[in-house]
Amino acid sequence: MDRDIFEDMKIETGCAYISDLPYIKEIVERKLFELPFDLYPKEQLQEFCSFVFRDNGAVYQSLMMKYRRDSRYN
Repeated sequence: MDRDIFEDMKIETGCAYISDLPYIKEIVERKLFELPFDLYPKEQLQEFCSFVFRDNGAVYQSLMMKYRRDSRYN
């Protein structure tokens, strides 16, 4: 079963509701880079970043760069 980044991040940040995550972007971003994000489907990570950060994908691109840099499979 795939993990759910939305639920995991809700727990990590202590939010009562997923809908609150965009209001604490700084905390979410910090926690996001601490999670083992290779456990989540890339499409879900992209959807999560779009939902929380409502940007043009800059956070997602940073996440993928970190993933490639830290990956044991490079």
